[in-house]
Amino acid sequence: MHPLAVERIQADGCELLAVEGEIDIATSPRLIAALNEAVTDSDLSVIVDLGAVEFMDSTGLALLVRARRRLSRRGRGFAVVCPDSPVRRIFEITDMVETLRVSPSRAIAVSVVGDGFPPRTS
Repeated sequence: MHPLAVERIQADGCELLAVEGEIDIATSPRLIAALNEAVTDSDLSVIVDLGAVEFMDSTGLALLVRARRRLSRRGRGFAVVCPDSPVRRIFEITDMVETLRVSPSRAIAVSVVGDGFPPRTS
């Protein structure tokens, strides 16, 4: 098992959570804490960068969905950075790419959260 590391920084007018390692039931409290801080301590949109995540189970997916809901209620944007990888496949098979605004790069995620909610369907 690889431990989970979460770095929270402000970049490009957003709260960015750069995540590395594995997201599962054992490691999720670290990401939950970082997401809670990003949601409550700031008025910025939130981007979660999973580019360095090697594994994610349904626990990770569920906490990302909850974070998006909380931010949406506050009128703030949310996006996930996840390049083509086995982790991205989780978003594809659960039909969550559009809902969670999964983007292949940080630059695209920044432009997506600037578009506001709800996600565009076109």
